Amino acid sequence: MKGIWSAYDKKLERSLKLNLRIFEELQTVKAKSKLSSLLSIKVAGVITGILWNLFLGVLIYGNHFRNMYFTVSVSIIMAFGIIAIATYIKHVVLISQIDYSESITNAQHRLAELQLSTIRVTGFLWLQLPFYTTFFWSNEWVTKGDSGFWLIAFPITLLFTALAIWLYRNISPKNIDKKWVNKLMMIGMEYKYAQSASELLGEIEEFKRDEA
Repeated sequence: MKGIWSAYDKKLERSLKLNLRIFEELQTVKAKSKLSSLLSIKVAGVITGILWNLFLGVLIYGNHFRNMYFTVSVSIIMAFGIIAIATYIKHVVLISQIDYSESITNAQHRLAELQLSTIRVTGFLWLQLPFYTTFFWSNEWVTKGDSGFWLIAFPITLLFTALAIWLYRNISPKNIDKKWVNKLMMIGMEYKYAQSASELLGEIEEFKRDEA
């Protein structure tokens, strides 16, 4: 009987190890697929950002500093674009450095870093919002006391400034559990893919604990 039980235990142990390996490989493949899609989005974002900034640079050059409101507004928008490009390049490097053969904890740590960075840059980029309402201002329009400026354009800029600051302060890692922040982050696929990949890897650790 002892021999039969011993053989049964060994067979069961082999079966559990096989199940774990199959499950781990399956979850890893799914996580890789999510991050591969995310990597494509980030690369496309870098390319789009470069083209957008080149376009803005052409606009600034074409203006020849004749309208300082236009030049300053577009230059600031361009600066935000450069920061976004640099952040996306950082994300591309971070995704490329994820080694699925290392511990799952390390991979999840990198994914958590990616998620935090995505939240922060999303909140930060909202700060450029007011400058989309000032690029068409002119010295003549501002100084001559036109009612259209002081009653419409200027209040709109103040409103957008307040909104941008409020979004910047509220879209942060500490507020990610708030329903509206989470829904906003889930609109784009970047945060969603990183979160999905992290959850898939987390399920491997959970499976290991259950099997143990």
